[in-house]
Amino acid sequence: MIMDFNLSDISEDIEYKKYFIAYLDILGFENKVNQNDKKQDLLLLTAIYDCIVNSKDVITEFGKTGKNSNIKMKVFSDNFFFCTENDYIGLLSMMASLQTSFIPLNLLIRGSLSYGDIVFTNDFIYGKGLIDAYKLESEIAIFPRIIIDDSFINGAKIIVKQEQLTDVSSAQIILSLDNLCSVDFDSYHFVDYLSVNKYLEESIGKTNKEYGFDELLKDHARNICYGLQSFSDRRIVQKYQWCRKYHNNICLKYRHNELIIELE
Repeated sequence: MIMDFNLSDISEDIEYKKYFIAYLDILGFENKVNQNDKKQDLLLLTAIYDCIVNSKDVITEFGKTGKNSNIKMKVFSDNFFFCTENDYIGLLSMMASLQTSFIPLNLLIRGSLSYGDIVFTNDFIYGKGLIDAYKLESEIAIFPRIIIDDSFINGAKIIVKQEQLTDVSSAQIILSLDNLCSVDFDSYHFVDYLSVNKYLEESIGKTNKEYGFDELLKDHARNICYGLQSFSDRRIVQKYQWCRKYHNNICLKYRHNELIIELE
């Protein structure tokens, strides 16, 4: 049966708007699915769903209140799409929360944060903003990181001005996100998910006695060591090498030298 689709019927819903956009992909998901293990698939899908639901909680603790954030989401297979018209802090924070939620599952996330024009309805997403976000994720992010495009910073400047605050430069916007992002070797800003977790634990009081920052860091180290020892494909190894460098920087930052991963 072919749906009788008439664009004129939904013309009132078709409107390009500027959105802060997050586009994510789970690395290695295809290999897990190709194992054709229904029990594993169920566990994986359940875990992914739980991670997404739990990550929404961070919106109530970061940036604007959750009621005003209005972050929208679409999920298809191992791809995740989030967008919001104004809450760039909440969106970025949610990405950090989502990334750390996948650490106990030994899953790596790659993605991008940008700002662009899209049409978002209950049925579909369309627009250059979506295409740009996908290209940033697949062609620029490369490693298990969520990069922050310049368009995202420029969009933040627009929101700041709309809220009738004083003129703010890109550098000042980045400074305001200091607890949320870091600068990589190629000058791209990326979501500093481990530091965000530490910040939540210390500054906001979001703690889990059974699984705090220390346990998270141990799991992070364990996953990286497993990846470096288990794979021979150069492209996969490079991703874990990036993780090791990031992990070691965090260990030095928070004085966890005992968890530094040494070169073999």
